[in-house]
Amino acid sequence: MNFSQFTVDNGAIRDLGELLFLTVFNDPEIERVVTISAGVYNGHKLGYIDDMGDVGKNKSGCSPNYDNINITGIEKEWELGPWQIAKHICYTELENTIAKYSLNTGTQIAYLPDTPYWNDILVPLLQRAMVEMFWRIVWFGDKNAKNIADSGLLTDGVDTSLFTMTDGLWKRLKAITADNDHQLTAIAANAATTYADQKALLRKEGVAIGIVDDMLSDADSRIFDKDDHALMMTNSLFKALRNDVKRLHNLQLEVEHVTSGIQLSRYDGHEIIVLDIWDRMIKKYEDNGTSLNCPHRALLTSPQNLFAGTTAKELIADLSVTFNDETRYNNIFAQSNIGTLVGEDALVQVAL
Repeated sequence: MNFSQFTVDNGAIRDLGELLFLTVFNDPEIERVVTISAGVYNGHKLGYIDDMGDVGKNKSGCSPNYDNINITGIEKEWELGPWQIAKHICYTELENTIAKYSLNTGTQIAYLPDTPYWNDILVPLLQRAMVEMFWRIVWFGDKNAKNIADSGLLTDGVDTSLFTMTDGLWKRLKAITADNDHQLTAIAANAATTYADQKALLRKEGVAIGIVDDMLSDADSRIFDKDDHALMMTNSLFKALRNDVKRLHNLQLEVEHVTSGIQLSRYDGHEIIVLDIWDRMIKKYEDNGTSLNCPHRALLTSPQNLFAGTTAKELIADLSVTFNDETRYNNIFAQSNIGTLVGEDALVQVAL
């Protein structure tokens, strides 16, 4: 934290508890939209039984011809990549800042855990950053991530190592629709070359409703057999849909805030999950300076069909907090691995 932004010794702020966090976004629990698989490892398989093909031929009489039973299946393989958090801090970085009032005294001055700085500032910020980390990796990860200057999608200046540990779900979904274009519902506004046009084209009358209706009509009907199937979408698309419903049908889509960062609604009997965190990450990480990479997105599927996996017991690893008596540094460390899978390719309908 850059405490140099605050005045020291003028008596204005001496207690870190007086510092107010800027308005923050409460990121939703990722378990709401994906299934967490713990204890998996590289090479571990995720398998489904498919079917045994068509039966019943136009034949009769004795001595029938017997065919072999051929049950087909789907198998996916986990490929996990490592992530690591390694941070350290020395008390001297805080001595000439307002944080100095929160330090211990004497020999213990270098020990920061359990001080107001540690408990009220550092830990809450780190916890928030870790939640955002998993959303970033699970959805936007790309082992071949490159910046725009290098013919990639990432905003120039963004560190590619934040993304290259594994392929995220958006990359996997794009690969599925590349092989099966009927599973892609095109959003024409995404192809516009300016921020203004990308917004204006989506908000034209009937566009948003058309996108959602096309998704529902083109999707594999088995998706709707899942009790938890939902339309997940960016906030930008939901706002346009809501405006369309009001404008064309004089109805209001009701919105329910069920947990931090998640809004729920319904359209034509189907649940909508509004994920503003997608909008924020697209703006933060996929901006070429004049337009965004597919700022309007939607996905029709079941969370049971989207997987995030780790070898650990849970997705968020325990933090190791240590104090080095020799160097006098306070260290924070965590590491684990992560991977993603789409279960059944057929059971997704993507709008981009």
